Amino acid sequence: MGASMSNSHYSFDRAAHSDFLVHWTGRDIDSYGDHNWCDRDHKSITSQSECAKYVKRLKDILTYGLWMTEEDARTYFVGSKKVTIPPSPQCCFTELKLSEARRHAARYGRLGIGVKRPFLFNRFGRPMIYFGFDASATNDKFLSACLADITEKSLLNYFKPMNSNIKMLNYDFYSESEWRIILFNELIDKGYIKDPSDHRNKKEFEYYKGLSDQEKSKLKYLLPLDHWFSLIIYPSVDVKVMCQEGNGEYISNQIKRIKSERGASGSTLGGGWPIELDLDACRNF
Repeated sequence: MGASMSNSHYSFDRAAHSDFLVHWTGRDIDSYGDHNWCDRDHKSITSQSECAKYVKRLKDILTYGLWMTEEDARTYFVGSKKVTIPPSPQCCFTELKLSEARRHAARYGRLGIGVKRPFLFNRFGRPMIYFGFDASATNDKFLSACLADITEKSLLNYFKPMNSNIKMLNYDFYSESEWRIILFNELIDKGYIKDPSDHRNKKEFEYYKGLSDQEKSKLKYLLPLDHWFSLIIYPSVDVKVMCQEGNGEYISNQIKRIKSERGASGSTLGGGWPIELDLDACRNF
């Protein structure tokens, strides 16, 4: 039996880390509500207004894709040199276990959209390269060599300090296990990334025109989901119920459309219906 198992043609994702990479959104929605939800002993409760906004956010993501936004230019002091990394449109994910989701949602928002790793691999995504301690100063030899040798400076957006604050060495950034997709023109050519300001992308352009000026300035590109979309973490039970009952048909149809797009390989590994959990339920995993 052992020999036959070792010769099996089946392949599995045996990653030691979480099987899901999760993009979090909704910090703008949470900023006006009850802030106690992020405490370990409190339930994640959303007001009627927050529920409606989160439902719309999910419908927009399923219909148009995840937002790619830009960080401000970042300046690092590497040894005696001052280096500025230019902004690049990007979309970020975390590899945290679901039981740790609450801590991350408190920073970025309570709606989690999970994908399998091939979603990022197909879009040149990769895990971040962390250096210590924070952005104020570092003697990291690898970062120093990359700064000197890499001509395409946008690639340096894959670097990140381990700490957000040198005065508190809690390694908060490092603990996020962040992955990132950044803009490459090749991805636009392949249709993996959509420019919503381009009128030739009719559906995305209509969506873009309906945004506020502030939202337009923030949104740079859209990252449509495909069959590797595998997980929805709802901010609360109320949002989950509102999505499944009042908006169930629309959301279901969008998920069916997304899951039917298997790509050139025809792989069925990502073809199952996404797992659906609420944020409080994640404590049990």
